[in-house]
Amino acid sequence: MRLLSEDGKRYVNIGGVDIWKSVYSTVVSCVGKKRKKYPLAFEVLETGNCEGKNGYDTARQINQIRDELSQFSPEKAVYDIDNPKVAAPWKGKLSPVVTSCANIFTTADGQDLLYEVVSILCYAQVAKTNIISE
Repeated sequence: MRLLSEDGKRYVNIGGVDIWKSVYSTVVSCVGKKRKKYPLAFEVLETGNCEGKNGYDTARQINQIRDELSQFSPEKAVYDIDNPKVAAPWKGKLSPVVTSCANIFTTADGQDLLYEVVSILCYAQVAKTNIISE
């Protein structure tokens, strides 16, 4: 799965769709009660899409969610909210640098996933382009 700018100049390679679902599942599990506070972020997490004009506001909300996720230990990460009995593939294999749910997720090439999402959302605002998922 990738988040891609419609102008084709930027993308974030998430890896498998299961990783994006896990990000969503973890956010819902840890921050879901505050969903109304982060409507644009939840829209991106649910659809993978963002209008360029909302890039900065959405990036800000993702950063706020990240701040909230930093209060939860990595063991609180949820792999699949629809099937909670499925064990996460990282269980028992986490790097010692992972300190919370805020930095547990990485892109396919090992970059901090939430940071990369914020980066492409900011690009969308500046470039006046939308973000889509594929």
